[in-house]
Amino acid sequence: MANLRLTFSDLYTRVSSFLGLTDTTTAPTGDDLTVCKDICTRGLRQFLYPINAMNGEYHEWTFLTPLYTMNLIADKFRYSLPADFSSIVTDPTYGEDENFKQMNKVSPQDILNLIAAGVVEYAPSCYAITTSTYDPEVGEVDEIMFYPKPDSSYVVQFYYKSDPLKPVNATDYLPGGVRSVEAILESCLSVAEIQEDDTIGIHTQLAQVRIQELISIDTKRDNNTRLGNLYGSSKDQFIARSDRSTLTFYPDE
Repeated sequence: MANLRLTFSDLYTRVSSFLGLTDTTTAPTGDDLTVCKDICTRGLRQFLYPINAMNGEYHEWTFLTPLYTMNLIADKFRYSLPADFSSIVTDPTYGEDENFKQMNKVSPQDILNLIAAGVVEYAPSCYAITTSTYDPEVGEVDEIMFYPKPDSSYVVQFYYKSDPLKPVNATDYLPGGVRSVEAILESCLSVAEIQEDDTIGIHTQLAQVRIQELISIDTKRDNNTRLGNLYGSSKDQFIARSDRSTLTFYPDE
């Protein structure tokens, strides 16, 4: 049984049909495919970074703050971050059955200076985020560094803000799950409407309605979010842990 999510192919086929390039069941090809993919990419960007009409501020979707699990190994202190990494949200934490010191965020130079001063191997107690290189296909490549160097294997977890990668394959699913499908579709059709038909019509209006409806749902969900053992706080910079301590929450940098 098929699910209700849309693939990239579903999306650009609908755009192609709207533009009269193909019927509703046939994917575009050649130059038409290039045009439809470009429209979908623009529509996705429009959907991913919307303005909340209620307060005029940029809305951050909750589904763009995933939990990441990282396996640390002995004697290695630098690790690659996910390709969609934008910024860290919470400090890395160990499992609840571990009783190690809470990690603190420091600068990359601090980590390198500590390593140069003499390597101490134990469970890491501080970390830093750094850009290691630039890849033309994905942009900046980020790394996370730890100190002390791990003396054994450890599992740490943290939340981060994601900048979703551009869909490439026909079978790539779109971000946000089933709830986001109609908002993404209308966002892409609105771009097609303006770019190809040179008009602001029904799909532009529907895109605004669907995105604002989803923002309302997402905002209510965010207000009641429980991130593992982390709960939302009235303070912008902190979220409180339910077990032992206070965990720093990093706003946009």
